[in-house]
Amino acid sequence: MSKQHLLDVNELKTHFKTESGRVTAVDGVSFQVDEGEILGVVGESGCGKSVTSQSILRLFDEKYSAEYEGSVYFQGKDLLKCSKKEMQGIRGNEIAMIFQDPMSSLNPVYTIGNQIVESILLHQNVSKSEAYKKAINMLKITGIPAPEQRINEFPHQLSGGMRQRIMIAMALACQPKLLIADEPTTALDVTIQAQILDLIVRSKKELGMGVIFITHDLGVVAEICTRVVVMYLGQIVEEADIDTLFNNPLHPYTIGLMKSIPQLDSNRLDELHVIEGSVPSLNNIPDGCRFADRCEFADELCRTKEPELRDYRNGQKVRCWHAEKISLTEEEKHVPSEP
Repeated sequence: MSKQHLLDVNELKTHFKTESGRVTAVDGVSFQVDEGEILGVVGESGCGKSVTSQSILRLFDEKYSAEYEGSVYFQGKDLLKCSKKEMQGIRGNEIAMIFQDPMSSLNPVYTIGNQIVESILLHQNVSKSEAYKKAINMLKITGIPAPEQRINEFPHQLSGGMRQRIMIAMALACQPKLLIADEPTTALDVTIQAQILDLIVRSKKELGMGVIFITHDLGVVAEICTRVVVMYLGQIVEEADIDTLFNNPLHPYTIGLMKSIPQLDSNRLDELHVIEGSVPSLNNIPDGCRFADRCEFADELCRTKEPELRDYRNGQKVRCWHAEKISLTEEEKHVPSEP
């Protein structure tokens, strides 16, 4: 009997109704997350990372703007078939999410305490006084100084790093089985980044939860993730465990991301590698391989026929016609330094 994953996403598609027509922001994405695992999801802005994570929780308006296809099994239950009431019981309770910008996620007119307590009261059968005690304890766990004072303050009275800790405290208050962290360290300085990452890793170990960590920072991926999914224009183009990805990347896009990382031992006069062009619009998805227009290895086959995501070896998957011919040189192979 095969092992049941904590989260099993299968052929997920997310369509949006726009003024210019129907666009598909997530196109056939499949991956799994197990308990105690941190899955990294990487790619440039516009590649579909955040839309994928928000689609798991069905955060888009299904009545007027969004439509989902595929399946998202969480502990054996397909979230795409759950009722609105069932989803309300799962969001923030069994599956929690940390958003990229805490200032846009926290309500500016309510105190920190009110917002954490609201989440606890919504999902747990405790009194208001017990919820406040639990909220103060979560602030202590997440490293907020003077939590008894901070709990009565408003978001604008806190620094960016402290607001992000508040978001983590809210996410972990109900001890979720799955945590989705959407670029939680992007706007923070490196010392605060390291503290936030350490907090997420410690919380993962203590609660045994699975984590989906969305980022564009390969240094963070190398430090905390066990497996990595690389996305481009709404599709997964490569998937592998962390060691395999950094030692033997197969997709030209993954290799381009690797080459773009500055190396400490490189000549400071050398120009940084850049991936030419930008991610195309969803209204103008190219024929064939979606990366072909930016790929130095692309040929006529790449521009006319779309490759499938196929198993390569030892669990590594790649969406490329010429993966066997492409690799990094020994000089280019390196694991990014931790933040």
